[in-house]
Amino acid sequence: MTGNIERWREQGLLLVALICFFFSGAAGLIYEVVWTRMLTQIFGNTTYAIATVLSAFMAGLALGSYSFGRIADRGKNDFLLYGILEAGVGVYGFLVPWLFALGQRLYIPLYGLNESTPFLFNLLLFVLSFFLLVLPTLLMGATLPVLSRFFVRSFAQLGRRVGDLYATNTMGAVLGATI
Repeated sequence: MTGNIERWREQGLLLVALICFFFSGAAGLIYEVVWTRMLTQIFGNTTYAIATVLSAFMAGLALGSYSFGRIADRGKNDFLLYGILEAGVGVYGFLVPWLFALGQRLYIPLYGLNESTPFLFNLLLFVLSFFLLVLPTLLMGATLPVLSRFFVRSFAQLGRRVGDLYATNTMGAVLGATI
């Protein structure tokens, strides 16, 4: 009887994890679109904004996956760590408008460089914007290895379970892209 209750509990946690990871994928794409639009206002064109957001996303996802993959291997409660990472992304997403407003305080004095050295001006805007976006994308990148460590119970399940997680997150991203 106790074994059945424990198995149901585990199955329930896995289902909750899949649902959360689905909506995490949706939120990630929504953030990407919103941040691109916000940066378009700063850069004045979409090309630089998209390049900055994609650079921050790819760098953050890679850094988060690499660094937290090692942490997850040593962790005791990966589901709790996953929740903390997702909460961090949510809090940061909530704070981004204020962080961008603070960033604009740095941006305004730099604007004089636009006439004399536009390359340097755009490079500084890129670095500033990249710096503002790399932390939440690092947290996003950390979620897959941490949740994989929780979700995968044996080496035989590795491919199937990680594939299920990735597919679930990608389907959420498709939903986020359509919203």
